[in-house]
Amino acid sequence: MAESSKEDLFQLIKRFGAYISVRMSNFFPISLQNMDPRSVGAVTGLALAIVFTWRLLRSPSEPQRRQPKRQAPSSSSSVAGVQSSATSGPYEVSPQSEDHRAQNVVDELFQPVNPTLGQIVRQRLSEGRKVTCRLVGVILEESNPEELQKQATVKSSVLEVLLEITKFCDLYLMERVLDDDSERNVLLALENAGVFTSGGLVKDKVLFCSTEIGRTSFVRQLEPDWHIDTNPEIVTQLAEYFEKLLSERQCRGIKVKQSGEFGKGVYAETDFGEGELVLKDQMLVGAQHPLNKIDCLVCSFCFKFIGSIELQIGRRLFLQNVIVSGNDKCDADTLSHISKDCCDTDSSDGDNGSYTKDHENFEIGGSSSSKENHVLPRGVVESLMNGEMLLPYTNRFSLPSPVACPGGCGEAYYCSKSCAEADWEMVHSLLCTGERSQSHSRAALMKFNEHANETNDIFLLAAKAISLTILRYRKLKSTYQKEENCTAPSDGGIFNFSLLLEAWKPISVGYKRRWWDCMALPDDVDCSDEAAFRMQIKELAFASLQFLKAAILDKECEPLFSLEIYGHIIGMFELNNLDLVVASPVEDYFLYIDDLPHAEKKEAEEITQPILNALGNDYSVFCQGTAFFPLQSCMNHSCHPNAKAFKREEDRDGRATIIAHRPITKGEEVTISYIDEDLSYEERQASLADYGFKCRCSRCLKEEL
Repeated sequence: MAESSKEDLFQLIKRFGAYISVRMSNFFPISLQNMDPRSVGAVTGLALAIVFTWRLLRSPSEPQRRQPKRQAPSSSSSVAGVQSSATSGPYEVSPQSEDHRAQNVVDELFQPVNPTLGQIVRQRLSEGRKVTCRLVGVILEESNPEELQKQATVKSSVLEVLLEITKFCDLYLMERVLDDDSERNVLLALENAGVFTSGGLVKDKVLFCSTEIGRTSFVRQLEPDWHIDTNPEIVTQLAEYFEKLLSERQCRGIKVKQSGEFGKGVYAETDFGEGELVLKDQMLVGAQHPLNKIDCLVCSFCFKFIGSIELQIGRRLFLQNVIVSGNDKCDADTLSHISKDCCDTDSSDGDNGSYTKDHENFEIGGSSSSKENHVLPRGVVESLMNGEMLLPYTNRFSLPSPVACPGGCGEAYYCSKSCAEADWEMVHSLLCTGERSQSHSRAALMKFNEHANETNDIFLLAAKAISLTILRYRKLKSTYQKEENCTAPSDGGIFNFSLLLEAWKPISVGYKRRWWDCMALPDDVDCSDEAAFRMQIKELAFASLQFLKAAILDKECEPLFSLEIYGHIIGMFELNNLDLVVASPVEDYFLYIDDLPHAEKKEAEEITQPILNALGNDYSVFCQGTAFFPLQSCMNHSCHPNAKAFKREEDRDGRATIIAHRPITKGEEVTISYIDEDLSYEERQASLADYGFKCRCSRCLKEEL
């Protein structure tokens, strides 16, 4: 009986290996030429058994830097033999010796127990919770989409394993089809096989596309723990996006690739010296914090400071005192009105009362954080904002003149016409509250903005991500129609969904978890109230989504407006964001005055010192916000990183700047710290728990002992 059980298990391993592709980082396909079917099965069984034995018995030697990101699709064919990446050359063994070795491994692994099929499935998938799988050649007997036009047949040999996977994993099946008949044939075959009744699979998780690119896009969007496929080109296509980013950003010396067990990573292709620039990454989407808009007037696209030193100082003093005085609420409308007047006013107008007609009873003084309250006459502040008063030496700190939003919203200003046009085309045309906005309802959009400003400005970033995808989709659709000289069906279907996934590509690269699942529990929330807290967060996201849907919903892009997708987008910013920081030229200006020769400094300070006193201790505030940087987001964590985010003197825009913290050798992974690495071991682990993993870097392993 025992021999029979082991033989059954051995056969199951070989069968399982024939249809389940494993992580490409651990295996690669070998040639099937000159090998009979028995050899293929034997090699597969041995490889799987050896690898699983090794994974069970090995002690962790590599430091874990980050929870594994979603894996790219495997290039291993589900019908090909596989080989451990630890082996340097191809196997050359006889079927008989291979069977004997595999049987010995099975004896050692499973002699004490007789595991169930479900246990084996969970173990082989390493407890992965999301699996994507191609249909043709894996689940179906048919080997190409053309055959699906006639019929579809589920392989009886994989049905039992498939049903077990549906019990323990979130399974998605996908295939390229040529027509609606093919789609119906596939669904009917799966239904007749009992996949929709006996298993946990639903028809909505069987996805169809018209191109191979569409299938690649499916995988990118779903971000599975495992992907099963027969086409090695899928992996190449998934890597192309990062190669394109590196090329566009002229990032020489680094490469994004799979980092073994830990998902994507950034690796050095050359040596970097300490302090040397490793990466300058353009943000995909970013937003200035609403309260920071009081202190800094910056380009809404590249986040460079705009206007003039005088405008930056005068505007900040005025808006801060609007809040301190209590005579007005510095909401979005007030901020927009003040910014518009500041940027539109000509210095020759001589209109000194345009900014204070509603605030005549307060004096202009320092911020609430100042130790002393130094008062400036109202006329001085007005003159600074109007451009009537010029401070000494500010001509050496010239800033770009503000360019108004093309939609006329008065909320967004830019450093150049090119930035204004780029932002309008990429994101802002749908989110503009001006008269030329392309949103369905400006009123709903204003409610969305108000809700985000009052609750969490991360919703503003999520809206930008959705707007970016919608506008990319429309552009892709228009281009496709022109090239093919055709009209896409207005009801969506395969055509539209495939293009939508392609438009989603830039957002798909970020590691995602639902916001209400990954958000750190605040210190003032008891653990017993965690479930209620996370439900409140989910309800908050739902309320935000309803405002956004009313404002910019596109029926052809409706999947983007599901609460599940919205939660993952927000979660992406929660887990992948990097602080957006741009140094203020106001600080540079006052430092310049302080470094002048004594006589010149004394003369200049007669004018600048009262202004500096009015600004208070925090006389210069950086532009601050949050952004998503696609290449930076691929960098894994280490508590002993070899790189860091650091703005140099010449870095005066919103791009992420990563420099070498210590020498980095060619082939070494580039790592950064997600937290303050000066914290103790316990504090670091507690902080990293918010990211969903326990750090196993070399430093943590050493301090753990």
